[in-house]
Amino acid sequence: MINKIQLEWAMLRMAQMQGAVADVLALRASVASLDQADAPMLQLQKVASQMGLQAPLYMDQPDRAHLPLLGHTAQLGWVVLVDCDPSGQWILVNADGQHSLAPTALQGQVALIKFNAQADAHKLSQAMGEKPAMKTFAQQLQQTLRQHRLPMIEAGLASAFIGMIALATSLFSMQVYDRVIPSRSEYTLVVLSTGVLLSILIEYAMKLARSHLMDYVVTGVDHRLSREVFQQLLSLRVDQVPSSVGSLAGQLRGYEQVRSFYTANTLFTLIDLPMSLLFLVIIALIASPLVALVPLVFGGVALFLGLRIRTQVKDLARESAALSNMRTGLLVEAVEGIETIKAGSGGWKFLSRWINYNKMTIQGDLRMRGATENVGYLSVVLQQMSYAGLVVVGSLLVMQGHMTMGALIACSILSGRILAPIMALPGLLVQHSHASAALEGLERLYTLESDNHGIQHPLVPTHIKGHYLLTDVQFAYGQNPPVIAVPRLEIKPGERIAIVGPIGAGKSTLLRMLSGMYSPQKGNISIDGLELGHISRQLLSQKIGFLQQDHRLFQGSLRENLLIGLPDPGDEVIFAAMNRTGMDRIVGSHPKGLERPIMEGGKGLSNGQKQLVAFTRLILCKPDILLLDEPTATMDDTQERQCMAVLAEEARAGKTLVIVTHKPSTLALVNRIIVVAGSSIVLDGPRDTVLQQLQQRPNAQPAS
Repeated sequence: MINKIQLEWAMLRMAQMQGAVADVLALRASVASLDQADAPMLQLQKVASQMGLQAPLYMDQPDRAHLPLLGHTAQLGWVVLVDCDPSGQWILVNADGQHSLAPTALQGQVALIKFNAQADAHKLSQAMGEKPAMKTFAQQLQQTLRQHRLPMIEAGLASAFIGMIALATSLFSMQVYDRVIPSRSEYTLVVLSTGVLLSILIEYAMKLARSHLMDYVVTGVDHRLSREVFQQLLSLRVDQVPSSVGSLAGQLRGYEQVRSFYTANTLFTLIDLPMSLLFLVIIALIASPLVALVPLVFGGVALFLGLRIRTQVKDLARESAALSNMRTGLLVEAVEGIETIKAGSGGWKFLSRWINYNKMTIQGDLRMRGATENVGYLSVVLQQMSYAGLVVVGSLLVMQGHMTMGALIACSILSGRILAPIMALPGLLVQHSHASAALEGLERLYTLESDNHGIQHPLVPTHIKGHYLLTDVQFAYGQNPPVIAVPRLEIKPGERIAIVGPIGAGKSTLLRMLSGMYSPQKGNISIDGLELGHISRQLLSQKIGFLQQDHRLFQGSLRENLLIGLPDPGDEVIFAAMNRTGMDRIVGSHPKGLERPIMEGGKGLSNGQKQLVAFTRLILCKPDILLLDEPTATMDDTQERQCMAVLAEEARAGKTLVIVTHKPSTLALVNRIIVVAGSSIVLDGPRDTVLQQLQQRPNAQPAS
């Protein structure tokens, strides 16, 4: 476990020194899956492969031209080589600090791994005058499909080969009727039958191979796209996340329709279309161009009808997706708020909305089904008419002596192969409409601003002291008036500040902006002289401990909820933190301890217990800045005093503390009070001075 933690630290340090931002989620998942028995360099190779990085460049000896380098020693574990002193000793760092080693201690245990290969490509494109383009889902889809082009090409070749084998059956029929039966040649029949049986078996084998290839493609594409879509959701800035959870879930689910369209029957249909043209040429050669003209005409009619209905189906698909998202949103909202609904006797209102949404959804589905079924029925009718027309034209030519009976039978068999992909085109166009509607929903998700939006290479400073400066800051939800407006606010490192004021004044919004969760529409927020939005979100999460008032717990164990996003520091560290906050009482009262199961949303725990879990996790993170929103609002007096004592210890350690509170007892922790009212700061100064002014101004009480 220690070796894995060292590797994760070293990889993150390498990324930081190269001016890149590592995917922490992917890194931790890759490191967690390693086998401790593997050799160190093999572990590094596996992590690089799983993260999609370039293969490490292994070296027998360190080379200053390639610094920084990753190294591994038996004594120190994973280290980062940063320099070489005049005596030839290598300077290296690990989580414990700086060390020096002789070159022989690193022989064969040094590797160069690049996190900034994409950054180099970006710099090259900038040097060539190209503007960086924002990543879209369509681009990710294209990139993913290109990565699987080899198995898709193999599957396409298998489809083409299967189509060619279809000629064997038709030509077999023609030879039997035209040559074998008239000449009564049984030996020829045996030979032809053996050949066609072999071709049928080969076709079966090719279909199995094609199926396995496409399963591989679908699995790979689904793994990549599902990860990318969910990663995009997680990277959204909090103030950009759509308010409707159900609609958002519907948009995310749309990627399955897009993936299915591009990896299922679409490929086979596109491969079979050229084969249909080849079969038309063969029919014209073995029979007559008039016979080939029949399926060509009916296929053109089917394609015309499909194109004509495509626009209507696309509009219906977009409407159906919107209605489905609304219904899903209502369902999620009702499930999450079932207790409130029952307490307020509001079930009838939600039932009425559900019936209304369900009625609109059913009507939309019926219109969609009617359009798609009409296309399907017309395709079947046209296919049957084409077959009948081919037989009629062929029969006339047989009676006139221009073609043989065997040729007519062969053409009738081939006509089915010709019309199958052509008649599938209308249905394929309908599926494309559904996929297009789903793609539009996903693209809307990709247009939302993410953390470090527009910043190609976020800053990764080594230390953050907590010196905030807000200038002309305004934040509003949508088109509403500003929730908070701050002309100027400075917070110095190590200050202990309380933010008080009436409800709805903008206190929590101000705290979220300080944490980087929200970005102001106007103005600028800097920390230690750096613009807050330019600093890596991952680094801010490590350095800034933000405890929101409505902290949510997730399904899993109590340990998993304590360590969300954190490498496991070991039981001793966890129990030490729990002893400080008093959470050990919760753990000790349950027979399963830290393995106590937590239901979705933290059901089974009281609000005070949930808040204590969140507070303990904050202490485990060991942040340099503490931003707390009503941290003890639901705790009892005894638990509150213990948590306040912990915060006092953290404040004495020189950490910046900003706390939103309505409890007078909390004010003993701070040396400065900011009063927010009417979406602006009305008072700001030393604690005792502000409290004295509040006593003289009863209208500006620090109630929340």
